[in-house]
Amino acid sequence: MLKKYLLISTLLLSPLTCFANESLPDPLLEERGVVIKDASQFDWVRLNSGEWLKGELIAMYDKELEFDSDVLDTLVIDREDIYMIVSDRHHTVRFNDGTELSGTLNISGGYVKVGDLPAKYRYRDLVSIAPSIDSELSAWTVKISLGADLSRGNTDQTEYSARADIKRRTASSRFLAEFLGYRTTSDEQVTKNNIRANGTFDWFYTQKMYFRPIFFEYYRDPFQNIANKYTVGAGVGYYVMDTDKTEWDFSTGPAYQKTEFDTVTTGEDKSNASMSYFIGTNFEHELTKKIDFTFNYRYLTAKSDTGGDSQYAMASFEIDITDDIDFDISLVWDYLADPIADENAVVPEKEDYKMIFALGIDL
Repeated sequence: MLKKYLLISTLLLSPLTCFANESLPDPLLEERGVVIKDASQFDWVRLNSGEWLKGELIAMYDKELEFDSDVLDTLVIDREDIYMIVSDRHHTVRFNDGTELSGTLNISGGYVKVGDLPAKYRYRDLVSIAPSIDSELSAWTVKISLGADLSRGNTDQTEYSARADIKRRTASSRFLAEFLGYRTTSDEQVTKNNIRANGTFDWFYTQKMYFRPIFFEYYRDPFQNIANKYTVGAGVGYYVMDTDKTEWDFSTGPAYQKTEFDTVTTGEDKSNASMSYFIGTNFEHELTKKIDFTFNYRYLTAKSDTGGDSQYAMASFEIDITDDIDFDISLVWDYLADPIADENAVVPEKEDYKMIFALGIDL
């Protein structure tokens, strides 16, 4: 019985000891009797379950690690599931006090070791790991969502929606861009037709505070008598909650807004501009491993001759079908305090609601 027990123990421990030919001299690993084979050719990740993954570390951001496995392809691993990371490749890491370090990477026992520097930073203080130079494209993520609803019979109605989310993340910055288009026709008459596109660039000063040197938005909705609306601004932001499952941040700052109207009554200006101020919030929560909830809200002040104060909100549930395909349910709300009357002196409604069902594909 003792021999059988020793044999089983040897088999279980063998993955940790069979790499003795090519060792990585690191005190964090040697303390545990672990040496890594081919550390200069591959990156290694050990999960809390004891499993090892071999491949290439792409990036870590937003509490998730992107890892390219030779056998399992690209994996997205929750930060809380990772016990150890070993890489001889060059990486840039950022900590919550704003410090950036570059070099080889070793994370073990709750500490982060970069290059030959001592492991004085804790894993919990790690904000991000930038992608290696040869994996620059991996810093970008793109998601396309398309939806359609067709009705035929007493009323012929067709609804189309398209949404694109583009993100680029590095150790110290992020770029976010979103496009949302919606069109409805009923008995060959267009009843809804609007487009919203916006983008932000953020630079992280600490793990919680970031500066937003620029943000922009374009909006078009002829049914609100808005031919084109342009908004450009800058600001600052702060995370009030930042955990493995929940993120919640606020941002605020000044902006400049110009609105061009579709039609106006006689004697009225066809366009107006205004200085304004915005405040916004983004909330993300992982309800389950398969379902995420997001909520985005923004309030923008403006003069009444440009349409007045505006509000925008979107609440979405993203349900994973496969690793690359989601089913999205979104509710969108638009509000304009002082809509401008068209050439027939008709004042548009202040509020618009849209419910969108779509399939999303991660590219």
